[in-house]
Amino acid sequence: MQLPRAARLAALAFIWLSSVGDAAADDAPFGVALLRPDSLVGWDYGEQPVRGWTIADGKLTGRSDAAPLLSGFSFGDFELRLSWSAAEGGACRLTLPDVPEGQGLALVLEEGDACARLTDGEKELAPGGKIEGGPDAVHTATLRRAGGKLSVSVDGREPCEVPIDPKRRFGLGLAVVRGSVTLADLRVEEPIGEPLVKNDLSGWWCPGNLNAWKVENGELVLHERGGNYIRTERDYGNFTLTMDYLIRKNGNSGIGIRTPHDGWPSGDGMEIQIEDRPGLNKHRTAAIYGNVPPIARADKSEEWNRVVVKADGWMITVWCNGEMVQHCNTRHHPELKHRNLAGWIGFQDHGAWIRVRDLRVREARDGKGLAAWAAAPPKRATTALVDRLMNPERITVPDGITSGVVSKTIAAEEPGDHVLAELTGPGAIVRFARGGENGDDGTLAFYFDGEAEPRIECKPSDVRGALPPLSEDRNPVPTCLCYEKSLKVVLREAEQGSFRIDYVGFPNDYRIETYRDPHSGFPRGWLAPVDYRLGQCRWGVVRQHDPMPKFEGGPATLPPGESASLLEVDGPGIVRYLKLPGARPWLASGDLWLEVTVDDEPAPSLAAPVRFLIPGLVAEGRYGNFLWTDRGGPIVRLPIPFVKKLKIAARNCGPKPIENLSAQLCVESVPADEAASRLRLRARFLAAGDSAGGQLFAEEGRGRWVGLVYQEHEGQTTGIERLEVDGKPADGWASQSLDLFLGAPGEFRRALSGRREGLAWRNMLLAPVEFEKSITLKAAGAQLGARLVLFYVAK
Repeated sequence: MQLPRAARLAALAFIWLSSVGDAAADDAPFGVALLRPDSLVGWDYGEQPVRGWTIADGKLTGRSDAAPLLSGFSFGDFELRLSWSAAEGGACRLTLPDVPEGQGLALVLEEGDACARLTDGEKELAPGGKIEGGPDAVHTATLRRAGGKLSVSVDGREPCEVPIDPKRRFGLGLAVVRGSVTLADLRVEEPIGEPLVKNDLSGWWCPGNLNAWKVENGELVLHERGGNYIRTERDYGNFTLTMDYLIRKNGNSGIGIRTPHDGWPSGDGMEIQIEDRPGLNKHRTAAIYGNVPPIARADKSEEWNRVVVKADGWMITVWCNGEMVQHCNTRHHPELKHRNLAGWIGFQDHGAWIRVRDLRVREARDGKGLAAWAAAPPKRATTALVDRLMNPERITVPDGITSGVVSKTIAAEEPGDHVLAELTGPGAIVRFARGGENGDDGTLAFYFDGEAEPRIECKPSDVRGALPPLSEDRNPVPTCLCYEKSLKVVLREAEQGSFRIDYVGFPNDYRIETYRDPHSGFPRGWLAPVDYRLGQCRWGVVRQHDPMPKFEGGPATLPPGESASLLEVDGPGIVRYLKLPGARPWLASGDLWLEVTVDDEPAPSLAAPVRFLIPGLVAEGRYGNFLWTDRGGPIVRLPIPFVKKLKIAARNCGPKPIENLSAQLCVESVPADEAASRLRLRARFLAAGDSAGGQLFAEEGRGRWVGLVYQEHEGQTTGIERLEVDGKPADGWASQSLDLFLGAPGEFRRALSGRREGLAWRNMLLAPVEFEKSITLKAAGAQLGARLVLFYVAK
């Protein structure tokens, strides 16, 4: 007989609980591990790059030339335990720097007469004592800080205790004083926090059905659907969260942290994923959902799992059953750096039966942690390109990265092998486009750094799967294929086809790694958010609840032929996005114009039909790329730096009134000198036929060409005769049509280019064209249509 669903769930819950018992946290080893068994993740925040350290099987060994390590953790009260051994007269220093900065405390561990000597800056707090040693001696050390005292014990001896200001908070670092030292079993425990769940749901709320959640014997339990995200009424910034959870097989939930009142964790705060499925991708347990995959998995299926989440300034660290499974410095992450540093804590109803017990939180003082955590990391080629895609404001920063193009058309009478490109590094291919009737014939081979054998071989149609992907697009393929010295691309056994390869070159101060696999050279968690951000743009999500200031103006009614001011904002700042509620009906015509004036300049930086600003939205259906999207109105993520004032106005160039038009701005506040140092937006709109000698555009000065929107005449083909940069022809640009420049013939909409409803566009975020004196693009073979050209120029 088939039991009712509710009875089956109750019986299943009883079986689970009976099988796992209460064996979760009680049998776990002391505290949580601060070292991964095989990597130094979480310990690379010192002033110097990591060197002189090796780690294997959880044992960390440092040599005399080792650079000091600084961890991504800080503590108030704590207990720290470790084992250590010394060779060659070795000694190590365990440091407790003050937060946010300061020399702090230092403890020396060495065999001999002064082991555990403790200092506070230049002041000695304790002289240490004698510890006997030997070739195979392994010692233990325990540090306990509680309130106003710090005690130190080595090898179980009577602890030395000194007074410490209870208001001080400390980081954690390691350094080798001399010889060689090995450390292991480095674990820490903080005092237990306050319970978040008591006898009922007091202090909790949700925008859905709060009654879907129950408190049973002190456990938070999801009983039915409709529970949305249950959320604390209080906000929490810096804290240590501890809990046990039990979820059914294949179940899905999440721990929401630092989320604004009406926000959603995966988009506005952060979600620490819980999912009872195997894997290490961006959607599995301990991932920062959608953005940072877990380091490892330590959870047990259909058993109670002990989880610790530490939110400490920019740092997010997660332990499962005592093992570190996630660590991320969100200050330097292309997506998470925009998230809030305080918000509610909650749990997701994703349709899975879940129980949470012993849920506690210990709050820490406000702040962003150690100042060293915010220090800019070394320049890296991969992160520079990803940042350009996900954060277009990076295109306004002069960075020394140059761009170029190679193109080749293979005729039917030229069968055999063909060299498509021979590039000199350090550089990266950032876009691969193919065309022609047989553009998928043959095999591509990529030879790196003069090697005799290719590292990549694939069909032209399989390029996206073979190269590091920066979107789901298959033609053209945005990518970041790095090479240190050189890269040769050969097409084998093809009879015809057309190809265009866009590439960039890097200054010598950028770190670059030649391709090994599709993830090589990318820091952990830097490829995943590219897909995440593009997906969010396609949903119309533009970080509505991020902590940056938002401004609104309007609504306004524009009679034919008249203008109206929509919004003025005082600087300094950088526009992150501009939204025009009520403008969608006017995208199909050129009647509605937008005018943007910066710092009281005599002419607008931008004056163009809104249709050309957001061309991909002319047709029905939601569409988003890295620069524009739509949700309740078209949104353009065009960065606009300004120092004093920004003015947004609209003009009606049509025969009918435009009603209920308004504007919304998201503005990043920056210092005036930073805003002034950025390249300035110059958007040139040229009417159909407006050209001198067939020029698509021409611009004087120093800057970057970053985009083109072009209205194609029906039945006519526009090509490119040449691109001139600083008076000299640029290689690779001549073409009979715009197909390879855009990516494909016919109608399409891609992450950075497209054709739809008579408009063609290309955003060149990955490879803008730099010019020092002038730039000119001359067309071939057609009467020119209207176009909008986007530049960023030196003021």
